[in-house]
Amino acid sequence: MSAQSGGIETFAGETLFAEGTRVSLTSLVEQKDTLRSGTSSVKNPRNLSYTERREVLGIDHGLSRNLTFTLLVPRVSRRLSGRAGALRGEGLGDVAVMTKWRFLHHTQERGATHVSLVTGVETPTGETREHDGGVRLPPGLQPGSGSWDPFAAVVATASRGLWRFDASVFHKLNRTGDQRYDEGDLTVLEAAVAYRFLHEQYPGPSASARLGLQWRHQERDHAAGRKVLASGAEEYFLRSGISWHPAPAWDLSISYDVPLRQDVRATQLSTDSRLKLALGLRF
Repeated sequence: MSAQSGGIETFAGETLFAEGTRVSLTSLVEQKDTLRSGTSSVKNPRNLSYTERREVLGIDHGLSRNLTFTLLVPRVSRRLSGRAGALRGEGLGDVAVMTKWRFLHHTQERGATHVSLVTGVETPTGETREHDGGVRLPPGLQPGSGSWDPFAAVVATASRGLWRFDASVFHKLNRTGDQRYDEGDLTVLEAAVAYRFLHEQYPGPSASARLGLQWRHQERDHAAGRKVLASGAEEYFLRSGISWHPAPAWDLSISYDVPLRQDVRATQLSTDSRLKLALGLRF
């Protein structure tokens, strides 16, 4: 996971209203228990397990009707456990700074279409010198990367009555960071559909159910210029979630991701689930 995984509606086509602000708090948990080689699960004799938790403070501000500025500040905890014991790194993660520019906006009866360009960078603000038991943790357990990692996405949202459709294309260029470690570049494609099953007259509550598919491709990592064989993967996820707005200014959501297919390089732990809880207030 990364900083931009937090926030609310970060990769939706719509922008925040002009001069409006939203403050959000997001909690994310990723669990890896399955040892995999290629597409097949294999025995895990050392009982390895990896858990990553993130609490992300998000601030969105509408600079204009078509331009939104976002700041995401994560606190990260990474834990690798097994029969031999456990290692854990915890601290401030890499802060993400981004803008969303809506370059297409079309309205029609009972619907609208929005297409935006998101650009940003993850900054090297995270902790990279965490120790456990007097030993410096490897890069994969450090809260931060120590590198400037730019990213960009094209995102689209279309609403038709009670239905909403979202699509996005995302790419992140990971640079060489601390300990001369370079995490592989990441590409993500996603499509989702949502249905608003509760819609009371304004300012009454509303709620939507969401279902989507996500494809993720991560290149192999490099350490001191050499490929890390047990890194990189191609994965497909089924994403489900519910959003609830008890009042116009409040945003609450929960989402849960499960893998449909995973193809990892060499032998490594693969993601079993991802959970996201988010609470936001607009003013």
